Amino acid sequence: MTRNLTRSLTQQLNVTRHGRGAIPVVMLHGFGCDQTVWSRLLPRLEADYQLILLDLSGFGASDPAAFDPQRHGTPAGHAENLAALCEELQLEGAMMVGHSIGGTIGMMASLLRPGTFDKLCLICSSARYLDEPPHYRGGYSEAELDGLMQLMEQNYLDWAGALSTIALGDAGTPSHRHDLQQRLLAVPPEVLRPLARSIFFGDTRHLLPGVSIPSVVVQTAHDAIVPMEAAEYLADSLPRGELVVMQSAGHYPQLTDPETLAWVLRGCLTLQDH
Repeated sequence: MTRNLTRSLTQQLNVTRHGRGAIPVVMLHGFGCDQTVWSRLLPRLEADYQLILLDLSGFGASDPAAFDPQRHGTPAGHAENLAALCEELQLEGAMMVGHSIGGTIGMMASLLRPGTFDKLCLICSSARYLDEPPHYRGGYSEAELDGLMQLMEQNYLDWAGALSTIALGDAGTPSHRHDLQQRLLAVPPEVLRPLARSIFFGDTRHLLPGVSIPSVVVQTAHDAIVPMEAAEYLADSLPRGELVVMQSAGHYPQLTDPETLAWVLRGCLTLQDH
């Protein structure tokens, strides 16, 4: 406990900086990963941006002593951490790039600490994964999500393998699938299971109208985790939202198509909307 109280959030969340540019960009990994998921993207961006990476609490090289099962079992808890970290770093007018739930966490942090971000880039993110027919398609029925959670409880190894195959889709080579499966398995089940339930059954749609800054939803053309309807809903519901579709497949373009993603992000990480 003493260690936890004396370490800064910069240390607790294993914050690293990369790049030589003047524009600060906070990059948030998604579910089951850590900051190394961006490694294939960094060489393509670090010449022009100041990239700030971190490991969400419980993931990667974050401080295990700082992990709070109740708080960090929800995206809201991670968003509070992120807002506090940005205060510690005195970030103002930065950009945020978040993958999947990382995008949602960044969006929530922007509401907790206005002025931190001037623009959001949400890669393959969703405000709601559960279908609510006939008006909303999140991609999953309640029975499908229950089955996914049951497999996660019963056989963590099989769950990680199945999710890796589904998430990468046609873009996934055996090497990609092995990489993603190992990333998922590296996270302790007691960290991932409660967060998975909170994410897959959660709903952040009510927050979207309050996001006043420009927000770009970057979506791959074929994503088995986030259907295009959910991406369109997200972009349409954000007051200054815009949808950019990558002609790529899979839920993890930073792993499978970093060159195209870097090109797309370069177009997103500007303040031309201001």
